[in-house]
Amino acid sequence: MDTTGVRLMQPQKLSAAELVNLAQLDSPLVNLLGAWLNKQLACVHCKKCTLRCEVLELPELDIGAVEADFKRIVELAVEERSAATLRLVQKHPDLYQALRRCCFCGYCTAACATHMTAPARMREWRELFTAAGLMPVDDSRLVMVDNEWHIFSAYRAIYGVAYPEFFQLEQAAAGEVSVDTLFFPGCSLTSYAPELMQRVGQWLNADGCRWAMSSACCGSPLMSAGLFERSHALRSELLRHIRTAGITRVLTVCPGCGEELAEVMGDEVDIVPLPELLLERLDQGAELPAQNNAQNSRHALTFFDSCHDRFDTRHGTAVRSLLARCLPESLQVEIEHRGKNTLCCGAGGAVAAYDPDITQRRVWRIIDEARATGANTLVTTCPTCTYTIGQALLGVESRRGIASHNYLELIFDQTIDWPVVFSQLETMWSGEYGPWLSETFFSS
Repeated sequence: MDTTGVRLMQPQKLSAAELVNLAQLDSPLVNLLGAWLNKQLACVHCKKCTLRCEVLELPELDIGAVEADFKRIVELAVEERSAATLRLVQKHPDLYQALRRCCFCGYCTAACATHMTAPARMREWRELFTAAGLMPVDDSRLVMVDNEWHIFSAYRAIYGVAYPEFFQLEQAAAGEVSVDTLFFPGCSLTSYAPELMQRVGQWLNADGCRWAMSSACCGSPLMSAGLFERSHALRSELLRHIRTAGITRVLTVCPGCGEELAEVMGDEVDIVPLPELLLERLDQGAELPAQNNAQNSRHALTFFDSCHDRFDTRHGTAVRSLLARCLPESLQVEIEHRGKNTLCCGAGGAVAAYDPDITQRRVWRIIDEARATGANTLVTTCPTCTYTIGQALLGVESRRGIASHNYLELIFDQTIDWPVVFSQLETMWSGEYGPWLSETFFSS
């Protein structure tokens, strides 16, 4: 079955407003079915999630208990919520610690018999914490991606990363060019992999695609900082440009970007994983650079799936098929935790800013699982995972034993030079632009 453009819905309870609407139908059977549905999706405190997650296990929390505490707070008047949050944290500091170390990966509830889903609720706690002053916004100042200057835009400006050869979304919205597709690479690739993005753009041109590019962020860093309104405003502004430009399709590299954008524009725009388009074009006779590089065929590949791809697995499924087609002589093997049971790479929820040790444990857990397969290449789908694993592997040759690449690096035969990227990220603070960066990000 062709699933292009289709994003599966996750089971969720009927809201109080929806139950009221059902009651107005004056049908005892409908009311009974609504109550039955919500009961099926209610936590039974089996503690399976507790055993699956290290941040829940020590305080012996389960998602149902976390959900109950959340509901008690949000049922209060808005002006009372911050004080209630502070009282709860003072009474149960282990709850705060667990929620701050949560990476929103969803592994804890991936096997939940009652379809509890943790990520959305765990992120909403961040909003309560921020409002209560427990997560100062200044702690995330480098990734305030709705500002003119953030770490990604500053890096691009300092090192001259730009794409004047490609139409930009702003040009399309201004009527300077007619397009129907938006290519949305995400922050990391747009900033740190310009050569790779140029190759992808050249291929889209050669394929005859009518497209424009966006260097915007999907808003995920703002969500991790508990700034939901700012994230929604950022994505709504992106949607406004998309509407004005007449764009009907968004191509995403990152499953996380796809998930974030679908929340705001999924009913209006087809959000399509780029690997699905590439696979479709292969079926129609197109060629990709990887097919012309015999050396690539000698890869033994293993895959790290994005936690954002856990539910519908669209990116991961397409990437495996795409690489099997482009590198027919390569071997594909699987790590222990994959698909629905994939783990976090360590970057989720911006946890490194709160507990860098747990981030390191998480990333090396993935690397060690990949090494255990005997593969020589770990393929990532999410560029943030690519960044995180690349940083962990930097300068640790004795523990490496495996290379890591985003799938686009293999498909377009263009590697990302992470040693250079990380060196530039470090030296830009001490070089010519250091004073400006300090003034921009750290002046009171």
